[in-house]
Amino acid sequence: MRYVIYVEGVDRPGLLRDVSDVISRYEGNILYSVGYGSKGIGYILFIIEYEGSPEYLERVISDVRGVHKVNIAELGLDAVDIISGFIKGNPSAASGIAPYMHPEDFIMVLIRLDDDVRRKIYSTLPTNVLSLILPELPKELLEEVSEVIPSKTLVNALMKLEPDDLVDVLQDLSPSIRRAVIKLLPKEKIEEIRPLLAYPPETAGGLMTTSVPKYRADATIAEVLNDLGKGKYEISDLIYVVDGEGRLLGYVTVPSLFKASPNTKLERLLRRDYVAVEPMTDQEEVAKLMIKFDMTKIPVVDADGKLLGVVTIDDVTDVLLAEESEDMLLFGGVMRVEHYLTARVKDLFKKRFVWLIFLYLVENITARIVSSYSDIISKVAILAAFIPMILDTGGNAGSQSAVLVTRALALGELTIRDVLRVLSKELLTSLLLSITIAPIAFLFAYGVSFNVTVSIAVALAVLLVIMSCSVIGGLLPLFASALKIDPAVISAPLLTTIADIIGLSIYFVTLSIVLKII
Repeated sequence: MRYVIYVEGVDRPGLLRDVSDVISRYEGNILYSVGYGSKGIGYILFIIEYEGSPEYLERVISDVRGVHKVNIAELGLDAVDIISGFIKGNPSAASGIAPYMHPEDFIMVLIRLDDDVRRKIYSTLPTNVLSLILPELPKELLEEVSEVIPSKTLVNALMKLEPDDLVDVLQDLSPSIRRAVIKLLPKEKIEEIRPLLAYPPETAGGLMTTSVPKYRADATIAEVLNDLGKGKYEISDLIYVVDGEGRLLGYVTVPSLFKASPNTKLERLLRRDYVAVEPMTDQEEVAKLMIKFDMTKIPVVDADGKLLGVVTIDDVTDVLLAEESEDMLLFGGVMRVEHYLTARVKDLFKKRFVWLIFLYLVENITARIVSSYSDIISKVAILAAFIPMILDTGGNAGSQSAVLVTRALALGELTIRDVLRVLSKELLTSLLLSITIAPIAFLFAYGVSFNVTVSIAVALAVLLVIMSCSVIGGLLPLFASALKIDPAVISAPLLTTIADIIGLSIYFVTLSIVLKII
């Protein structure tokens, strides 16, 4: 296993050597070491391979003369804080540490550094490290990188990327830097990525890779295997078969090529049970299709059926994570944020302010409802004690329904045509819930008020609120979908605010009726 060891001690000659000797003596293989001194303190970082007990190794290093502190962590996320703390004091060490880390772990290190430290690091990173982290960087960090390193260096790193990843990075760059980079790209690379640049990034065309093995139906297995052996394609387990005009005919699995005669033509092995999408198909729809049909790849064809590229499961996984993250934010009443730690305070303010002020204005309706029934509350003051319970119950019931329906929409289990089915299911479910919870609400209300009339009114209000809010919570995502709005926009804060208005209205109307009758 690989570990990171951080050592602090007296800044004396031989400290690095003495600690290194201990690590080697106890069968630790040192892959990388770096140190620096400041104000009489020496700081050392090791990356090692070691199969023994890290706790034991920590103890024996602590016994080295002058050592004050030792931290050991497995190389990965556990070591991010150790490494970021060391790099803060010695930014130049980042270029030596980065090659030993997974790109996403190294990005986590960068995120935890101040922007002035990060800017010192970018220009020192090897090109191969840059090429690995560029496609994974949050947009804010990508902007920093593109501002710090020369366009030529950026191009050298981008040239190592697959076409689809290269285009993803280009589309996230500022227009001026994007133009400068494209000017420096070789003509053959521009021709390779041109088809991908034509489509928005959140479509099948924007996601697909064009590095796809495709052959005519009359090609022989020997010809195909000879070409595949060059290793120039991103896809290696399937080949796609096209006609003379490039129209997709089907596919052949690579293992099946080895079971047939070398002179056999591809048309003899052709399988036609494929599902394809058009380049402008939304990325979320592509993900749904791949999940539905249990596919790891889906071809992209134009209106004439010509094969343009292929969307792979790796791209879809990123889409699903991004969509889930965005839905979580929307459900919380926040617009999309690339990464919390790198987000600017002013951007967080903008993304949160609009929802908060909107919800505040809507909540004024609840204040007006309460004030309009102030005479009832003044006569029976205990009625105010049950308002929070009514509101929370309605909000919770509505949120449950909204989450279930939103999830079903995301998975393709529901469409707007199922509105009556959703309505009937929510009515029946909420009826069962309400007739179960209403007696409990009655007992709770009686235990607080010792008033049967008030308790009946509270129980009846709870019953009606659960049914109303459950139905509304189930239908709102469907209506949003019908209006081409992301159902997640029917966020928890918005739905809760609507539930508050409905709940208060039902509660006070029920009170007015019950108190007059009984």
